Amino acid sequence: MLRRISQLVAASLLLVAAASAQTTGRSVDSKAYSSDISAITSGGNSAERGKAIQESLKKSGIEFKTEDFTAEGRGGREIKGTNIIAILPPAQKSTRTIMIGAHLDRVGVGVGAIDNASGTAAVLELLRTFKAKPLANVTVMAGFWDLEEVGLVGSRAFLANVEKGGLPSLYINFDVYGAGDTIWLWAPDEKRDFAKGFVKSARDAKFGNVVSKEYPPSDHRTFAGAGIESYSFSLGPAGEAKNIINVLNGKGDPANFPKVLQVIHTANDTVEKIDANAVVKSLPVIEAAIRSLDK
Repeated sequence: MLRRISQLVAASLLLVAAASAQTTGRSVDSKAYSSDISAITSGGNSAERGKAIQESLKKSGIEFKTEDFTAEGRGGREIKGTNIIAILPPAQKSTRTIMIGAHLDRVGVGVGAIDNASGTAAVLELLRTFKAKPLANVTVMAGFWDLEEVGLVGSRAFLANVEKGGLPSLYINFDVYGAGDTIWLWAPDEKRDFAKGFVKSARDAKFGNVVSKEYPPSDHRTFAGAGIESYSFSLGPAGEAKNIINVLNGKGDPANFPKVLQVIHTANDTVEKIDANAVVKSLPVIEAAIRSLDK
């Protein structure tokens, strides 16, 4: 009898473990995120940062391609860059494609940790998570954009050169996503399914969240301008989004100037500003919002 009970208990534990693995897939990993941050910020230019991203994708077993482009920059100057496009295996019953993305380049000062190795590493983490537990009806791809800092050039080049049928139906951007306890979502319409799914997942997780139609410029503008349903995420401390919106509207308070604006595009944008634990705590909220579209 005792042996039989032991067998039943063991079988039950196996079933629980299997169910848990099926439900959770791969957990987001602060060590993997930190490793990506370190590798990307070690790159002194876009080519070196891009190589770090490619190595991370290879290590994760995620297929990708590079796309070189030439464009006219500010002042009519010819500029060249390279985007990286990654795609997970198509969903078995794929009804649409969702693209997540972040810009890989940085300005000439600092090491571009917050802006935007943070967003790039967040996209890499989400790719690994969706690879471990694929969506049933949605194919996931990702774009790592070059030359965002000089006018969203990389994402514009992608849209200008993408093959017919290669456009996503929805694009989700990540920019300045390195620390804080509040996720800020730019959404053109708070009543869209993705925006509502995000708010629900954030509330379920008791994670701070802000949804607004005002937001700094980033690659989401490229996709929105092409008529693609688009969103963008940032991570910051409570109250920071409101302060940044005030600055955008010319109502900034010098005594309460947004901390992140004192970091990005300055020599202060260093690895020490990254809070990997805060980022990986936030990413399941966004993962759940994306999974809510898997129907």
